[in-house]
Amino acid sequence: MRWIDVPHAPEVKAQWRSLFPDRIPPALLWKGIEGVGKTAAAWMLTKALLCSQGDPVEPCGTCRNCQLVDRLEHPNLLLLVPTGGKGSLEEGVQRFRQTLLNNPFLLLSEWELALSGAKGSLSLGVDTVRRLHEELSLVSPGKTWRVVWFWHAETLTRQAANALLKIIEEPPARTLFIFLTNQADTLPVTLRSRCQTWRFPPLSKTQLEQLAGAPLPTPMIILAQGSYGRLRRLRDASMEKSIRSLQTWLRTLLQPEADPSPAIEELLQAPQLGEVLVMGAILVREHPELTVAQKAIGMDILLRIAEGVEANLQPALLLWEATLSLKEKWKQPRFLWEWIPV
Repeated sequence: MRWIDVPHAPEVKAQWRSLFPDRIPPALLWKGIEGVGKTAAAWMLTKALLCSQGDPVEPCGTCRNCQLVDRLEHPNLLLLVPTGGKGSLEEGVQRFRQTLLNNPFLLLSEWELALSGAKGSLSLGVDTVRRLHEELSLVSPGKTWRVVWFWHAETLTRQAANALLKIIEEPPARTLFIFLTNQADTLPVTLRSRCQTWRFPPLSKTQLEQLAGAPLPTPMIILAQGSYGRLRRLRDASMEKSIRSLQTWLRTLLQPEADPSPAIEELLQAPQLGEVLVMGAILVREHPELTVAQKAIGMDILLRIAEGVEANLQPALLLWEATLSLKEKWKQPRFLWEWIPV
């Protein structure tokens, strides 16, 4: 991991330098949508803090501490991640290390897929926080720092969040807690009030293209919604195929003579159909030719059937219901859905 890989590096470095060494708070709350680089920034900040040779902001990258942080294996870096389903906390953390090394912009939905049987059940529970208490009390960090990540802190259960309050109020020496979240408002006020909050805004088109290393078509920018994590997912071969199927289906809704059957059959093959339909709602919202009323109707229908798909209702019936309804409601004006080629 390098600062060049962190989208908001200049802002993070400037803010961190202003705090070091005497104004470092016990806890940082970093909020922003998924995939904007909060985890990557925490990675580099941790590397700088634990580096034995560089300055407080620019780690040397070659010392043993830097190498251990690069592999997420430094003993003074504690990773608290939401888990669910089967497996121990240790197994979950080890899998998280391996997954994050392959994708520093990991999305929560991708983490769910990496944990078999965990869909819809991920949480940071009180047992994880109790384990943290034990680890922090066993050994004093001495002259070095300890850094604790709460990845997707919004998954903290109420009991876990309450168990954290005392340790945040009376933090161990030279210990920094970093809460990474895309839903800060779901955390208890008592916890948020004890943290210094940093905001990570959505990435611009320029930032997304710099990270991608190539110009991007408008639909990709729109669907990414300022998140490089989402952009990575959109550029996956299976997801690109699903988006093309989505566009084919949307196109038939604006062509009264078109037979939607092939498009529906193709769309039903999408591995993450609910997610794809949510993307359809985003494209409808941004379409320049639809009226406000048509956008509202289209988004409502698409989001409703996406919820139905996620609830394991029959996707074929839901898609046909949506097709018939939207064909009727989108009769006027008639235009081609040609603005979103992939």
